[in-house]
Amino acid sequence: MGAHPTPIDSQCFLVPKAGSLRGECEDATHLTSSPDGHSVFAAVSDGASESLLSGAWARKLVRGAVASMAAADDRRHDTENGGAGSFVEDLLARTVDQWDGYIAEYQAERAARGRPITWYEQPGLDKGAFATLVAVHLRAAAAAPEDPAAPRPWTWHAFALGDSCLFHLREGRLIASFPIADGEGFGITPQLLGSRNRDAALITDRASTATGELRADDELLLATDALAAWLLSHPELASGGTGKQLGKLADLGEETFTEWVLSERDKSRMRNDDVALIRMRVKTEG
Repeated sequence: MGAHPTPIDSQCFLVPKAGSLRGECEDATHLTSSPDGHSVFAAVSDGASESLLSGAWARKLVRGAVASMAAADDRRHDTENGGAGSFVEDLLARTVDQWDGYIAEYQAERAARGRPITWYEQPGLDKGAFATLVAVHLRAAAAAPEDPAAPRPWTWHAFALGDSCLFHLREGRLIASFPIADGEGFGITPQLLGSRNRDAALITDRASTATGELRADDELLLATDALAAWLLSHPELASGGTGKQLGKLADLGEETFTEWVLSERDKSRMRNDDVALIRMRVKTEG
């Protein structure tokens, strides 16, 4: 076990808003790990329903963010060491710079189905799509020279724009909430990343970064705003009850998690919006 970090368990969930099919969900998740297992990369995005093709843009953003973090890891360069601008530049090259190509393919596909773009859709295409983003890179610490066989802890480095959130839980209790710290932080106009916005300096200035350290059994949650607001509206999160409840639901699988989301909506305890969740847990040694 000496040369390897403690494994990370992970789960991804998507629940569309009531009345929508899964394929119509405008939230997106993406998660992968490095070939050596020493890094994990994850991202969630919430497409803004007011913009055309926001779900497609959210899916491009999460894949672009994960690829950009992996590229930065290859360069041993992260957002906590002055690399936020470099990360944004790489992200825009993988997403914004590719958007016109995607739109051309979309228009051709619509025309082939006999449903060409209408005059009232064109302004939306010209304006672009918009979405929030939170992305995290989990990195295993270097082996200790004095004890190379000792378990290797993990650190996390996160980037966020908008109201999709990261939560760091320990025994179900909230250790960190990023970039929003309480339920009052959710408004109707979050910061958004647009598919036509190539201003890397502006995006970097509006974004936030954070970092932390993980112990055995710690969890990181990436959640879009409806679930994030639900979590921060429950004071039991401070004592661990809500965090443990959510973890148990996730362990029971996607069907149980979806049923719970639907129940919370029916009881008016969660806003009827798409829900995306990535849960990552540091496994216990032994």
